[in-house]
Order: sequence, then C-alpha cells, then structure tokens
Amino acid sequence: MLETPTLSVLETGQKERTVMRSLLNLAGVRNGEGAWQVIEVPGGDVTIIDVDSEEGESRWLDQRASGDNPIALTSRRDFAADYVLRKPLGARKFLDLLDRVSSDDVPAPEPEELDEPDRGGAPEWLRLEQSDDPGHATLAEHLRSQTWNNPVVLEVSGWPRMVIDPGSGSWFYDGAIVDMQPEMFAQPLPASAGKPVSSADLVDEVDKVVRRPLSELKWFAGLAQSRGRLHPDLLGNVEFMLTQAPSEAMENERYAQLARILIRAPVDIDDLHQQSGEAAEDIAAFLNACYTTGRLLVNREAKVSGF
Repeated sequence: MLETPTLSVLETGQKERTVMRSLLNLAGVRNGEGAWQVIEVPGGDVTIIDVDSEEGESRWLDQRASGDNPIALTSRRDFAADYVLRKPLGARKFLDLLDRVSSDDVPAPEPEELDEPDRGGAPEWLRLEQSDDPGHATLAEHLRSQTWNNPVVLEVSGWPRMVIDPGSGSWFYDGAIVDMQPEMFAQPLPASAGKPVSSADLVDEVDKVVRRPLSELKWFAGLAQSRGRLHPDLLGNVEFMLTQAPSEAMENERYAQLARILIRAPVDIDDLHQQSGEAAEDIAAFLNACYTTGRLLVNREAKVSGF
C-alpha cells in the first residue's frame, strides 16, 4: 500500500467528508502510518460514492461498468454492492472496510458481513431482548441508527407523548426534559413504538407544542440509556476524540471538562479518567451520549484498557 494513499470521496456532503478526514487522521496518528489524503475527484486508490442520489448512483454504476469496485455509501438496506458503508457512518466499520479494500490479497466480503453489527461480548445491559420485532433497542439506539426516517409519534406506556421529526432535526414535547425519568431511556423499545405521521397530520400533532432540537433528545437519551456502563461499541482497545462538543455537554461543568479534553487530542479511557478525575460512571454516560449524537470518533488501535 502507498505511504500516503488517496481516498476519492464522491457525491457526499461536507459533513461526511469532514468526519472521514477526522477518522483517517486519528487512525494515522495512532498507528504511526501516513494518513490518507481525502480528495473530491475520481482517481484515488480507493473510492467511496454516496449512492443516495441519482447522480451518485449513476456515478457508481458507471465506475462498476468500467471495471472498478467502489464503496457504496448509503442508508438503503437493499443496495447491492460488494462493499457497503451504512449511514450514519460508523468509525469502526469505516476504518475496517478501508483496510480490507486497500489490501490487494483480501477478497471482497459479502455485503451482509459489513452490515451485521458486531455484538460479540456485549454486556447484558444493552443486549437486545428476544422479540418478534428485530428493532428492539433503547431510544438512544433508535435515534443513533436512524430507525425512523419520517415523522413519528412515540407511543409507549408510561411515557409522555412526543413527536420526532428526523427530517427537520426536531422533536416536539410540552414538558421539561429534565423532568423525564432516566429509567425510561434504558427501556428497550420496538421500532413499531414510533407511529408514522403523515405530513398533513404532523401540522396538527405539533400545533402549539414546543419544538426542540433533536440533538437535545439524542443527548439525554444517550446519557441515561444505562448509567455507569459503556455502550458495547465503545468497549475494548479504543481511543476517543470529539469532532465537536455537544452543546448540551457544555451546560454541565463535569461534561464540559471531558469535552475539552476530547477536543484536543485522541485519548483512551484510562487517560480520560486520569486527566479529568471524574467518576467512571460519569465518563461512561458522557461517552455514550456523545456516541448517540454522532460526535464521537472511535479508534480501535489503542492499548488495552484496565478501566
């Protein structure tokens, strides 16, 4: 592999390109290797194409027809490709897939292999319960994985009524979020708990209801989904870094301190614990919330942690 390989990222948004650059720089610093150079024109050593637009899908098809095998970036579950990255972009899958594609002696994996989440060794606190609905997960997990792409009314026994509109990045609720019981966010919910709302009905549903940024709900749901225990995706030999501090974190001095540490440079959980002096359960809750909001970069080449 070239000392400074190039990654062509085509038909994607600025946010996704920024996340990719940050992940690649983080991995390069940790591994002591030349960091990838992200370019926005064809011709890179590896190519990623966002196929969720007509232009992107056409470009991907053209490259396949010419004999190339680009990575397809998509939120679609039925897109057939040898190499697939699902949205939202996950740090572990992105870096692992890039390693596979850039190794000449590694055959192309089946798409299902890349799409299946790695839950091996996941602790009991977030193992999905056996259910007829495969979409059982905490609210934080549903929001992070974008279970609902269209407006829904969340109907759960014992929960306050709330409307979630992912398209506008909003949720609607009349009460104070701090008054919600943290235990509710640890409760696994089926995907069917989100009842679809038509565009016409959405107007009536949110009439005179307070509109809030969806990032707020992601933060609090992620913070309380299981206090004191890390999300399974964050376990193991990893380092963490923030692309941007969640605004909700900056309203709490303990979390603001953790955010400032993670903005400066990648650290493992031991270093984060030592530099901040915060309790283990507070650090775990903070990292879980940052992961839910999509602001946390995760590098799996760190030393073994005894935390």
